[in-house]
Amino acid sequence: MSSSSIAASLAACVLALSATAQATEQKAITNADPASAASAPEANRLLKFDTHKMSQVSLTLLQASPVQSGWSPQVRFAGQTDLHTCIFHFPKAGQVVKSGETVIATIRCTTPWQLYDNGLSFEALVAGGKVAEGTLRP
Repeated sequence: MSSSSIAASLAACVLALSATAQATEQKAITNADPASAASAPEANRLLKFDTHKMSQVSLTLLQASPVQSGWSPQVRFAGQTDLHTCIFHFPKAGQVVKSGETVIATIRCTTPWQLYDNGLSFEALVAGGKVAEGTLRP
């Protein structure tokens, strides 16, 4: 995938997420390649989310124990160091997600959170260990 294709995809995701986030701190991207979590300070914009909005995510469970809707691990967003307690809701009542499965879900955190618009990924942790990973969806 070319750099321009990646940039176009990220721009489309940012536009779709703008309905649930407020973009602030406009900055120019200074690196030629798409920014990673390690280069978050060089990101184009910082997207801030409040506790009242739900955002759609793609979630892949890595742990052995299955989870159900209402699961609330600690979440760390790309380019951030803070952990947030967030609740995942699955689309089907009583749906169980098992290890290795990927599901489209919604997420709502109990505290305001933010991420850089070029790092839409996150990881879910339980007792300090990574148990799931995912990305925000437009």
